[in-house]
Amino acid sequence: MPLKFEKVAVFYNQHKEECRRWAKAIMDYLGQKGIAAEGLVSHGHGKWTESADLVIALGGDGTVLHAARDLAGLDIPLLGVNSGTLGFLSGLEVKDFARRFEDILAGKYAIQKRFLLQAEIWSGGKKTSGPHIAFNDCVIKASEPRAFSLGVRYCGNFLKTYFGDGLIVATPSGSTAYSLAASGPIVYPLLDVYLLTPICPHSLTQRPLVLAAEPEMIITPQHGHGDFTPHPVVSMDGQTNFELKPGDEVRISRLPHKAHLLLPEDYDYFAVLSRKLKWGER
Repeated sequence: MPLKFEKVAVFYNQHKEECRRWAKAIMDYLGQKGIAAEGLVSHGHGKWTESADLVIALGGDGTVLHAARDLAGLDIPLLGVNSGTLGFLSGLEVKDFARRFEDILAGKYAIQKRFLLQAEIWSGGKKTSGPHIAFNDCVIKASEPRAFSLGVRYCGNFLKTYFGDGLIVATPSGSTAYSLAASGPIVYPLLDVYLLTPICPHSLTQRPLVLAAEPEMIITPQHGHGDFTPHPVVSMDGQTNFELKPGDEVRISRLPHKAHLLLPEDYDYFAVLSRKLKWGER
């Protein structure tokens, strides 16, 4: 079915000259099509105008992550347009925008719904912070470059105590990000699973796990080695960071609202893997 857009928000990084130029070019193009376009900068949080029919995230993967979190709870499609280096989460390359957007207007598109994570901080049986949202991953590490212990509960049962540099809880979309760098598996993005990936574990037997995404996962920082007391830090998508206090636990679950990624009709995840990550090359 052809899409009809009346108002489009173009989300971009105003600190990059190239992004500013491309944002103006895209908004000029949309104006020629009779579509009202509004530029929104990617630094500084603000609520999206709920009347927008589409949000375009212009930049690299970080811009798409930022936009996806800001759009949580709004059924507004998000189109990633890559003007950065990798652009793994983008549906279009910026140099092809006009030609490919014509196809989208003609109905040659697909909507993929990707789930996000939410993390809440609890202490003494009470919530003290959150929910904090992540599209890719929630990472718990010590602020010091030292190993420490993290206890994990899943499905109401004790799972394991991990000793190492930290843990990554990733969505399938985030399987090709930090989790992959930490030797986690690549997971098809439409699956409903968590990835639990240890960071530099001090045991060769502590391997990444793929777990059903329905239950809540509870992670509790415990102790360091010897007299070392860790100061754990939680990072959501590597963009929102905060420290944990002694006795805090991190409760991670799936956000009820999904991100709606707008993609070209011929989008092929495995072709993107091969092109962007050199997947399977010898």
